[in-house]
Amino acid sequence: MGVAKIKKIVDKSYYIAWGVAIVLALAVTLIAHQISQSQNNTLNQILTGQKDRTRSLIITNAQELTSDLASMVNRWVVNNGTKEQNWRSDARNFIERTSGVNEIWWINDKQKVQWSESLEPLHHINIEDILGMPGMSEKLDVARRDNLPEYSRVVSTEDGHNIIFILMPINFANHFDGFFAIEIYIEQFIDRIIDDPLNTGFYTKAYAADKVVYANGPELTQGSYLAYFELNLDADTDGWVFKVYPTETLINSILSPLPYVVFAGGILIVMMLLITLLSRVKAKEQSRQLELEIKRREKIQEKLSYLANHDALTHLPNRHFITQYIEDYVSNPRKAAVPFSLLFIDLDHFKDVNDTLGHAMGDRLLMKLPELFARIFRKKDIIARMGGDEFIVLLPGKMEEKNIISLVSRFLSQLKYPIDIDGHQIRLTGSVGVAKYPRDGSTVNELLSNADAALYRAKDKGRNTYAIYDSVIEHKAQARLKLVNQLHEAQEQGRFEMFYQPRYDAQGHMVGAEALMRWQQQDGDYLKPKTFIELLEDTGLIVSVSWQLFRHACEQFKSLMERHKNISLSFNVSARLLEHPEFLSRLKYILDEYKFPYDRLELELTEQTLIQDVTNSQFILNQLTAWGINVSIDDFGTGYSSLSYLKNFPVHALKIDKSFIRDMNEDKDDLELIKTMILMGQNLNITTVAEGVENPAQLQQLVAMGCDQFQGYLFSHPISFTQLETQIESLFDIDFSKFKSDQ
Repeated sequence: MGVAKIKKIVDKSYYIAWGVAIVLALAVTLIAHQISQSQNNTLNQILTGQKDRTRSLIITNAQELTSDLASMVNRWVVNNGTKEQNWRSDARNFIERTSGVNEIWWINDKQKVQWSESLEPLHHINIEDILGMPGMSEKLDVARRDNLPEYSRVVSTEDGHNIIFILMPINFANHFDGFFAIEIYIEQFIDRIIDDPLNTGFYTKAYAADKVVYANGPELTQGSYLAYFELNLDADTDGWVFKVYPTETLINSILSPLPYVVFAGGILIVMMLLITLLSRVKAKEQSRQLELEIKRREKIQEKLSYLANHDALTHLPNRHFITQYIEDYVSNPRKAAVPFSLLFIDLDHFKDVNDTLGHAMGDRLLMKLPELFARIFRKKDIIARMGGDEFIVLLPGKMEEKNIISLVSRFLSQLKYPIDIDGHQIRLTGSVGVAKYPRDGSTVNELLSNADAALYRAKDKGRNTYAIYDSVIEHKAQARLKLVNQLHEAQEQGRFEMFYQPRYDAQGHMVGAEALMRWQQQDGDYLKPKTFIELLEDTGLIVSVSWQLFRHACEQFKSLMERHKNISLSFNVSARLLEHPEFLSRLKYILDEYKFPYDRLELELTEQTLIQDVTNSQFILNQLTAWGINVSIDDFGTGYSSLSYLKNFPVHALKIDKSFIRDMNEDKDDLELIKTMILMGQNLNITTVAEGVENPAQLQQLVAMGCDQFQGYLFSHPISFTQLETQIESLFDIDFSKFKSDQ
């Protein structure tokens, strides 16, 4: 028998088995449903019978009660009234033989209580209140006219009992003697009529005006089996609703689990039949599924392996792959003897692309780089992305240094060509560090570290160039690492301090001081920021150090302001600090902590800091201005976008860079630039501050040109807070006339 025929027979058996199973399942379901329906019908029939019995009992007992009360009226009529003693005896007998009746009254034709009799002296409800109910007088007139009993509305007592009153008119020989009224406790009265639910199997609830007035069972739930009837025992339209529902015991005795047993048993038989018929088909299907699962897992494993070793954006090998490759290479005795070279590539100022055009544009630019690499490097060269804008190129085999330089130079030249992305012509430059195996390291960590050190050397040379690792670079790398460690120690030990350089207006009054960072060495000397500020930025320490120093500056300057209220503190803000997500909240917290006046603080930011993220800078500067904090542009005139950004930022002051001030008396171009900056500040109502004023000639020229404020060695070098506090009185007002110009 052919394979195709066997498959056809198996498939046919498969469908037949399912057909039989479906028919049997439907039959079992139908039988179970019929059994369940029969049980429900039985329960509903019993429930209807109980409802009718309950209704009959309620009506019969209510009629007997009113009949008994009517007999009492007849005895009154026959005797043409009666003596009080006889009436009380008759009333007591009535109460004693009628469960639920606690008190009886004779109310005269003026609707006033004449006599009353009760088994207990308690009067839960005053009968006069019942007679005074709205509409009760009209109802009593109807009862008198028709000579029929009248039922009051249900009344609740303070102790939770529900009570109803029946008033029977006393009419005889065209004479009206009033009413006999009885007080009925509904719970006691109905309990006497209806047997215990444990005996009957049913609970009863009674409602009057949508209020529960009697209940001998639990709360009704949605879907409960239920029968109800309405009763109206007097002439008005106010009726009662009685609900009858079965106990759980009765339900369980009638609604047996037989339908479920039939259904479950039938389904079990069907499933066993299916298992028997389809075992071979299932085994074959499982075998095929297993084969597919193995193939699927192999593909997943291949994909995971690829993802683990390749960059998701550029699809180049990633850091994990290249480091593992080098490690395997140098540990393999056969390969370890063959040299290779490593190029550590970093794209210069790539962050500017992300900040100005967005990260999506930056990612698209990175995705185009593999094409550039492919045009420059050989197929056997391994190119990997280390992360961000850093790449590694491994050049296998021995290469002369001049050939490596030629290859790197060609790469840097190609990198300069503009790359078009959505109409944006983006030009890149790069820095490259070169390390050679085994000369510059025998392990993957040594090689990468030394290539990275060479890369930093290339950046120090001005970027857009290369550097080959040598002993000089090694020495600088070690010195850099040592300096980084010292910076961490200094931050932990609090060895960064603030020095202050006073600032003056044109009248020689001190208007404030700029806080300048200093690093105290072990020998007590202080280092200026230019020797370590770039490392603070690179390591990210600038953020924590800045907050630490800002807190100290606020604390120190606040005490100084108690004597000189009008001086301001100027504090430099780096790009890293401005970009920090908690910059505004942290700044406000520290100012509030020291109760430092917002309008006495000036934050100095360079143009380069502001253009890192223009949108973020605008938001932050607007918030600072709203708080009353002043903002100044530091080193003004040295950036490539000085003038265009003045209209976008709320700036209080421009600090003219000292490089212009230094040569202003010798260089006419610098002098004209300074004049232009001062004039621009006047036109824009922005304060101009000259930095680096060192001689009287510079001061006189600047004052003559209308410069607003001055700062420099001519007045004071940066000094510690202790010195500033000691010398404040002598520094506070300076007579500019004492400065004599040699010109």
